[in-house]
Amino acid sequence: MFEPPHDRRAPRLFDALPAMRDAIPWRPLCHVPTPVERITALPFARDHGRVWAKRDDRISPVYGGNKVRRFEFLFADFEARGARRIVTAGGAASTQVTATARFGEALGIPVTAVLFDQPATHFLHEALLSNAAAGAELIDGGGYARTVWRTWRALARDPQSALLMPGASGPRANLGYLDAMLELDAQVRDGAMPRPDVIVVPAGSSGTLAALSLGAAWLGWSTEIVGVRITALAACNRVSVGLVQRATQRLLARFDRHATLLRPRFTLFHKAIGPGYGAPTPEAIAGIEQVRTLTGLPGEVTYSGKALAALRALCEDPARRSQTLLFWHTLSSVRPAPSADARDRVPVALRRWFDAPLVA
Repeated sequence: MFEPPHDRRAPRLFDALPAMRDAIPWRPLCHVPTPVERITALPFARDHGRVWAKRDDRISPVYGGNKVRRFEFLFADFEARGARRIVTAGGAASTQVTATARFGEALGIPVTAVLFDQPATHFLHEALLSNAAAGAELIDGGGYARTVWRTWRALARDPQSALLMPGASGPRANLGYLDAMLELDAQVRDGAMPRPDVIVVPAGSSGTLAALSLGAAWLGWSTEIVGVRITALAACNRVSVGLVQRATQRLLARFDRHATLLRPRFTLFHKAIGPGYGAPTPEAIAGIEQVRTLTGLPGEVTYSGKALAALRALCEDPARRSQTLLFWHTLSSVRPAPSADARDRVPVALRRWFDAPLVA
């Protein structure tokens, strides 16, 4: 049975914009504030001396990472609309899919996930087993086009199904990271860390990047938000991030008319992606153990490994020696062990991943 965080009464966003409280459904899922910690265990961060981490990997005992803040708004909206099932899609190793499966199980909401192909890794095996153990219905999507088709078919089976977009992105979901910036602002004002000059975060569907940059502008911060691109340029670029940002800004402007005047700042870091989504690079593979050093559990090559590769590059840039850098850690360090029968519960079509050559 899911135990909500008993001291979580409302987002800071509702205190800042009281009219939002009655207009936007919300339910408590996050254990916040998540800590901010100086990074000293990684040599490049220690040498720089001004590098911190925001530990969203520890945001919930169900599953951590950057999806949980979004789920506080999305799952509440699904519930308000009477949804009986959540349908989503993502890569075979998608942390968004795993987070959805785990919270669906905890909250008693069935989940269907359509999985598209990506390079085979140990983390992909772990994700499949975790999703199956959580009781999610898993569908082999194959390529992107077939994944879209099979996701539509899964939605069409039940008119009371709700679609959770890949990456759990979108204006309503992004309110979670506007709220996160208010949380960070309170930690800075309380002296937990200096105000960061740079925030580093992986960027795929780009909701976290868009919302953090919008939140920084709303607070009046000059902080540069660096999104580490982990997917194709066609899917993550200045135009696509700007569209996500402006859609979120329009929602915010319903409650704060001055929000339309904000000019959020962000930068995309393109050098970490390597051959493509989920493909390993030497730096991302090194990041697997760097994440273990930070959290006690290994990282993966799609998001966390590439984000750490970018963090290292920024630390080694002489122009940034005097800057305070904040690494927003978005990979869960809460990973429940799968049940003994989890492999048998993976659909036959998806078991091919257990025999595929591993790239990391």
